[in-house]
Amino acid sequence: MFVLILKMDISKLKRRNEFLWEIEKQGEMLVPGWIFADLELIKEMDEKVYEQLSNVACLPGIQKASIAMPDAHWGYGFCLHPDSEVLMDEGFTIKIKDLENVQSRVLVFKGKKRKKLCSASIKKFFKVKPYNRILKIKTDLGNEIIASEDHPFYTQHGMLKAGKLKKGDLIATYLFRGVCCSKPSNRVIVNEKLVLEKLESLGIDRKSFRARLIITKLKQRELLPLGYNHPKISILIKLVGFLFGDGSMNFIGKRRDGILSFSGKKEDLEIIREDIKKLGYTPSPLHRNGKEFVVNASSLLVLMYCLGVPLGNKSKQRMRVPAWLYKAEPWQKRLFISALFGCELRKPYPRKDKKANFSAPVLTVGKEKKLERNAYEYLNDIKNLLNEFGIKVLYIKKHREHKAKDGTVSVHIDLVISPSTENLIRLYEKVSYLYNSERKWLADIALAYLRFKHEILEEKEKVIPVVEELLRKGESYRSIAKALATANPISERFLMDMCWKISKGKKDISPLVPKTFPTFEDFVRERTKGLGKSGLVWAKIKEIKEVDYDEEFVYDLTVDDEDHNFIANGFVVSNCIGGVAAFDPEENGVISVGGVGFDINCGIATLKTNLTLDEVKPKIKELVDELFARVPAGLGRRGEIRLSREEQFEVMKEGAKWVVEKGYGYEEDLDYIEENGRVDGAVPENVSETALKRERGQVGTLGSGNHYLEVQYVDEIYDEKTAKAFGFERNQILVTLHCGSRALGHQIGTDYLKILAAASRKYGIKIRERELVCAPINSPEGQRYFGAVNCAVNYAFANRQVIAHLSREAFKKVFPDAELKMFYNIGHNTVKVEWHDVDGNKKRLYVHRKGSTRSFGPGREELPKAYREIGQPVLIGGTMGTCSYVLVGTKEGEKISFGSVCHGAGRTMSRHQAKRTWRGTELVKLLWEKYGIYVRAHSMPGLAEEAPGAYKDVTKVVDVIHNSGLAKKVIKVKPLGVVKG
Repeated sequence: MFVLILKMDISKLKRRNEFLWEIEKQGEMLVPGWIFADLELIKEMDEKVYEQLSNVACLPGIQKASIAMPDAHWGYGFCLHPDSEVLMDEGFTIKIKDLENVQSRVLVFKGKKRKKLCSASIKKFFKVKPYNRILKIKTDLGNEIIASEDHPFYTQHGMLKAGKLKKGDLIATYLFRGVCCSKPSNRVIVNEKLVLEKLESLGIDRKSFRARLIITKLKQRELLPLGYNHPKISILIKLVGFLFGDGSMNFIGKRRDGILSFSGKKEDLEIIREDIKKLGYTPSPLHRNGKEFVVNASSLLVLMYCLGVPLGNKSKQRMRVPAWLYKAEPWQKRLFISALFGCELRKPYPRKDKKANFSAPVLTVGKEKKLERNAYEYLNDIKNLLNEFGIKVLYIKKHREHKAKDGTVSVHIDLVISPSTENLIRLYEKVSYLYNSERKWLADIALAYLRFKHEILEEKEKVIPVVEELLRKGESYRSIAKALATANPISERFLMDMCWKISKGKKDISPLVPKTFPTFEDFVRERTKGLGKSGLVWAKIKEIKEVDYDEEFVYDLTVDDEDHNFIANGFVVSNCIGGVAAFDPEENGVISVGGVGFDINCGIATLKTNLTLDEVKPKIKELVDELFARVPAGLGRRGEIRLSREEQFEVMKEGAKWVVEKGYGYEEDLDYIEENGRVDGAVPENVSETALKRERGQVGTLGSGNHYLEVQYVDEIYDEKTAKAFGFERNQILVTLHCGSRALGHQIGTDYLKILAAASRKYGIKIRERELVCAPINSPEGQRYFGAVNCAVNYAFANRQVIAHLSREAFKKVFPDAELKMFYNIGHNTVKVEWHDVDGNKKRLYVHRKGSTRSFGPGREELPKAYREIGQPVLIGGTMGTCSYVLVGTKEGEKISFGSVCHGAGRTMSRHQAKRTWRGTELVKLLWEKYGIYVRAHSMPGLAEEAPGAYKDVTKVVDVIHNSGLAKKVIKVKPLGVVKG
């Protein structure tokens, strides 16, 4: 099951003006839906934005309109049993409950266009207590899954929630499972000593310049030393397997250049080329009509030689499976075998003389006659590896001898794998093929076909003991057949035949597939229709029923890919929009988890300095290095502040005020923080122990993902008057940071999903999407959630305040006379109690801003005194390679969007695509050498995910906000230095 994302059909929308699109009221919608975007941006929005805006517009007490900003997006839900096995791109599975903080990539079905499998990183991990019915689904291919009733499955009739599925419906499945993941040891396979020994054996003096150069090249690519737990070991193992098959390597020419050659089909070779690039090497373009490429790299050749790859013609020398591979983990052994099989093992071939059976897969090795014994030894190595996966080899036998014109005799030895149904299922389910898309696809479909056959025969087998028992009781053939017959395969004819065989004492009563069983060709045609050569097949729902659920949580992932799915238990499973909605408690208005988001009060703080571009630019490296050292950043990083339980409660109630009193800032800072850095109504007792535990040590930490700390300068001024009032000058240095409530806020969101789901049912609120679970604002559950949200809001204010002060200290270290004054600190992902005019009436509303930030115009009492006559500063972040903006709120914006605008640009490229397009190290170099932007990051892959080109043009997004009158541009700032997690 997977989510199918479509681009926005703008024919459904009414264009109110150049920058405002409306979903007119229809059905149960209480208000229209509004989308702020220009024509270019609206065309790129997901169809899901339309659906979710429409659903939000149905919630009780909503006022005026449900509103989406130019960067609107959608995201996640909760659905799976903790033991659901998620298939990773390296061919192993991990239980979903164990995927928190795991860096491996999941397989994703690209269903919109390409109909193929790709990989994607895990963006977020979720677990929540179940809040609705749990269903168990089993298919006619034998796979089953436990999921919540509201989770959508992809069917031949489009997306249907589990609760609406019925027996006989077809859903998309992928049956390859690989093996269970296990943690590799840190033992070293190749070290410098081994490399030098191998160089000596190749006639290269270990003290020579060439030897030193090879060692240096390997170290530069971080391939030496190489252990079982090395991040690139999977790629290397696959390449070793391929080189044992359709690859070769040797030194050639007078200079003895190390050349590795790879042969195969174009689409498969392109995958290998990408893997080689990930190692830091540059493969040649494809030649020989796209059937071959080479890599000219002596250091890579030597590394492969150290890993056991033979040098030269493999038929003329001894070779064995590398000894180090026997100490590898099962999933690593599988990579070697699969890559070798992609070259050498015959493809699945259905037998014409025996229906529903396949010919025995054969692996053939050719050797010179004098190496015949070695051929047997090598194939026995393969046999032993296959035994570890429960795959049976029938025999290893000489197939033929051949005498060449020069008199050389060669032998061909076959390893023949048992073609029994169970054995082939293990082969194609656990091992299969790599670097050969055609064979892999055939194996995937053959696996489904054999599983289909196995399920039918197993069902027949189960009924035989029942028939025997009834015969012993004296029941007639006819009564037994009528009592036990269902539909195919347990037909009356089959039962009558079984009764006769048992009564006559026939020894062989093993059931056969029915005559109506499809041929393999028919199965392929019917079961892959619309799925391309992805390896997915349509499975028929055999059973669907509600089950008792005794686990504490259900789980889900958000993956970083536009198709938003992953594979669990053989099913393709799916993974809110950014916007504004205001609710009136006097009209039964609600408060919603989906309307607030999970990174509660994620926000931006900007500080002004007394420094200029000319002063800072020469010392930007020193400054960013100091910021990098002082401000903890990265996934799960902890800071210097360790709070006791009592102090946690104080921070959640007092916010930025508490940390200022502890020396992290100045009293005047509080005057320039939204709500003076503290909101009323925080109730720490409403926060779970899990959330408190996850918080510990995270005050004053930046986090990862799109969070950042930037040294910026004022590049352009659009409104001189407002800029002067704000205290800005051209080329002035600013510091901006973007982060939120870290794990505390996220856990609060997760905890309250179930609580508000139960409240939705209790108060009879119809919920169209699980993210929109809610409770009446004035209900005990609604106020309980509001009290917890306010705790996270205050915590985030404190977090940004600490980072701001740590930034001051870093600046002082490099520039002793530096002065950093808080300009503004404001959040998004909040729910606030505010007064707004609605149709001429002033109303007290609960304004939800998911992914949106407040943008009040002049005159509002909530604003700092310094800005009250000007309007609220609006901070919209861009990317580390482009620019960001400071705007000012307007009275018009208050009327239109409850004083709300977007907070950033929004992605145009998935994180996976970004990492395929850029390397973190190359990005650092590019930004510095071309743009003069100095970047420090804890994770190079994480940095690549945040490449400037992966985001929308923030200028276009800001222009929509400016031209629609929601806020007005004041200045543009550009980055000079960046700190990332």
